[in-house]
Amino acid sequence: MSGQSSVRCGALVRRVLAPLFVLAAAFGGSTVSAQPAPKGVVNNVPAELQTVFQTISSAGPLNAIYIGEDLAAQIAHVGDASEEIYPPGTMPADYGTFLLINGTLYSSDFANHGGTASGSIGTYTAFTPVSQSGVTGAGTSASPFAVTTVVSVGATGLTVTQVDSYVVGQESYRTDVTVTNTGNASVSATMFRAFDCYLGGSDSGYGVVTGTGPGCSQNPNNVPAGRIEQIVPLNGGNNYYESGYDAVWAWIGGHTAFPNTCDCTILEDNGSGISWNITVPAGTSLTRSNLTVFSPLGTQPLFTTKTADAANATAGGADGYTITISNPNAAAATLNSITDTLPAGFTYTPGSSTGATTADPTIAASTLTWAGPIAVPPGGTAVLHFGVTVSSTAGTYTNQATADAGADTVVGTGPTAPITVGGGGGGGGPPAAIPAPTLSEGMLAALILILLAAGVLFAGRRARN
Repeated sequence: MSGQSSVRCGALVRRVLAPLFVLAAAFGGSTVSAQPAPKGVVNNVPAELQTVFQTISSAGPLNAIYIGEDLAAQIAHVGDASEEIYPPGTMPADYGTFLLINGTLYSSDFANHGGTASGSIGTYTAFTPVSQSGVTGAGTSASPFAVTTVVSVGATGLTVTQVDSYVVGQESYRTDVTVTNTGNASVSATMFRAFDCYLGGSDSGYGVVTGTGPGCSQNPNNVPAGRIEQIVPLNGGNNYYESGYDAVWAWIGGHTAFPNTCDCTILEDNGSGISWNITVPAGTSLTRSNLTVFSPLGTQPLFTTKTADAANATAGGADGYTITISNPNAAAATLNSITDTLPAGFTYTPGSSTGATTADPTIAASTLTWAGPIAVPPGGTAVLHFGVTVSSTAGTYTNQATADAGADTVVGTGPTAPITVGGGGGGGGPPAAIPAPTLSEGMLAALILILLAAGVLFAGRRARN
């Protein structure tokens, strides 16, 4: 059944008895020193005590996405006999979320899985499960299948809410990781998302990087295009790493952001990951997101960028946007639609669409949708321009756009293309105050001497009179 969730067998038993079976667990917490072992050795944890998970089941092509209550994952592709993350057959597997805070690494609880090869991470403190939803949604773009998992992060005052979602028919799924700071002080951290590749039943591969999104590929740099498994960031400012799987885990265990390197031409037992340096002020939340892409044909994600015609506009005045969809692949792509979400108070200018299409979009509230088919040539772009009337309220407004290309993944822009709206008729708000004139110390001393000299001269004249 689509969207079917797994039974949470043994959850209560595991939470009560796990310390008796997992000797590395500390009192009241789960600080673990994962022991290096030959790859493929299964942890000696009884099945009923292993990490509980939910399963997003569908027709695929990602026909099963397993999400652990510890934020770890495993993925199955309808065309492959084994799962795509090492160890195959283990749910969840070695694909996790990590937070490095003040020298302590908080992690998905790999040592409590049915098997792991993550010993190079070293010592970590496992996240504490708080809650996990069943599978929600209908598997459509408007209502994706989703699992929401909440964990706490030691005594840091942080909680993590991770939403893993999937639209049936796509070869990628999305992960949104929201860190909430319930404490009284700002917290700085490094967030990692990383996996050990098991690409199409093979534990060896090359590397590929698209933008700042690393992955494992059948061929060096995915040339010629072949099977790929890739982690694609949806927020800017991330670092990345593709290397031997144990090197990836060791880098996380070394408590350092990833080095922005790829062993792209080396055939090895590999893994990859991304990291962000983040700061979460007290009482606020911060979200970082990524897509996880699996393509038997080596189809890399298409990328969306967006710019504003002018960065500043008068309240209620005219401006415009340009949306560009870039195709890095050697084969043409077809867009079923391009979608743009306008900022509050902005409206589309009828008849202004040019480039990829001249048709007006359909409009639902602030969402504009241009219907395809729209061709994006190999290694080329599709460019769409349109005009808007900006808000009548002063402020800085961002905008976001994306597209639908069927099974091919399209990475949206996220909030971008800022336009600063000024006061009506003023071209940017009230005039700035004229600063009062100031004197340097030297000028002040000279002025004092001049005044003293004038005083002496005046006194002399009065004396002669």
